[in-house]
Amino acid sequence: MSVVEPPGHLGGLDLADRCNTPVLADLLEERDLLGHGQLLDGTLTERDEDRVRVAKFIAAHPEGTPLSHVVSYAVKGVAPEACERVEGSDPDYQFAYRFVDDLVAPENPYVRKSESAGVLMVTPTLRLLDLITECITQTANEEGIKYDREFLRNYLAKVDSVDDDLRALLKDGFTSYLNRIKDYKLLFDVHFVDRRGGESTKRMTKDYKTRFNDQGRVSKQFARFNDALEYGYENADNAVLVTLTTDPKRQDSLLDGIDSINENFNRLLSYFDSDPSMKDNTRRSAVPGWRHDLDSKVTGRPRDRPDYIKALEFTEKGYPHLHVLFFDVPTRDKDGLPWLCDKPEVAAKWADYGQGEIVDVYPLTYRDNLDDLEPEFQSNEGFVDWYRFGDHDHGEQWVRERTRSHELIEFGDDGHEKESTAGAYLGKYLSSTFGSLLDATESFDQDDDEREAYADKTATWKLALYWATNRRFWSCSE
Repeated sequence: MSVVEPPGHLGGLDLADRCNTPVLADLLEERDLLGHGQLLDGTLTERDEDRVRVAKFIAAHPEGTPLSHVVSYAVKGVAPEACERVEGSDPDYQFAYRFVDDLVAPENPYVRKSESAGVLMVTPTLRLLDLITECITQTANEEGIKYDREFLRNYLAKVDSVDDDLRALLKDGFTSYLNRIKDYKLLFDVHFVDRRGGESTKRMTKDYKTRFNDQGRVSKQFARFNDALEYGYENADNAVLVTLTTDPKRQDSLLDGIDSINENFNRLLSYFDSDPSMKDNTRRSAVPGWRHDLDSKVTGRPRDRPDYIKALEFTEKGYPHLHVLFFDVPTRDKDGLPWLCDKPEVAAKWADYGQGEIVDVYPLTYRDNLDDLEPEFQSNEGFVDWYRFGDHDHGEQWVRERTRSHELIEFGDDGHEKESTAGAYLGKYLSSTFGSLLDATESFDQDDDEREAYADKTATWKLALYWATNRRFWSCSE
């Protein structure tokens, strides 16, 4: 068994400092411990950022710390002696007090409150420490782990695609990382202070778990994806499935393309959300579709940020591309076509950002009676091709032409006789990824039926790309 040293002031490793902040934010949001949760652009509100810092600060002091210190250091960002007296009337103190109450409230609390000499103390429980350790992505003192990842990142920064040699390096680096952490234990000393002031110390260990070697988190991620789909079913009558690709000729390196794709996606969301009142809306019947020469006069953007589910996938050359399912988009006046934005307009903006120029924008409609339709579907409800199954009066020739115009998205699956919904289309990528994670980590505790629930497996070298670049498999707006 390999042992990771105790946290900061108790040893070489500060448990809270090793905690990956975005992962902790996700876990707090899952437990309804954030105020607003992740915003559409992937950021947090200022107060939710404070909540994450408060949780990390409390966890970093297992012996307990005054609430006033939590307010000074974690919320105000200064030492107690450098700011005015923190007391009950202070807005930051009131905020921290309420959040601590939220952490105390569960039957199995994350924090305990006590008073010592008239000072309100807050002490983390094992549940909070357990939550923090879920967010640790790598150890600070295992040079091999950092070397594997940094070596691969440096390699990706020098190439524009993945070849057989790089595939082998990625696979070897990732499997080496998994093998190295398999028997790791997090070791930390927890200090207890009883009501009489007596002190004691208890040494505890916890398995070293990350999103790449924890079968529970693998299953949880796929369950959250299905929950997000259910949200769409309950709240949207239509959707649009968008594919956004990467052009390697526009990137300095493969790493540059991977690092920039989410940033450029957020820029695209901001573009959708902007409202150019001087431009005519291409959804209106009398307004022509968007063209480069009409850019100053017309636009099809929704002037809003629709909710979405976003999945990141890598091609066989390692190029990143996004599949994004946008829910409840505006519709075109003349026929009710779900109209996120003109496809040429999206392509032009994506090219302007320097990511790529090949995109697809596919309109969808929600149906809960798919068992009654032809062809046969894999499920009874979901978002399906609006051209064929939407409520409109267009003829068969028009439908065929529009369906064939989408080069990147195909709902027919060569491996299945049944038709796919958009959710199944996205789920295919995620299930293959999660199935590969179960294989890569040798999670044989899963029974055969559960393991077979994950479809065709993603190559291990592609999993290594997520690991080396610290990319999420998928995300959503809520």
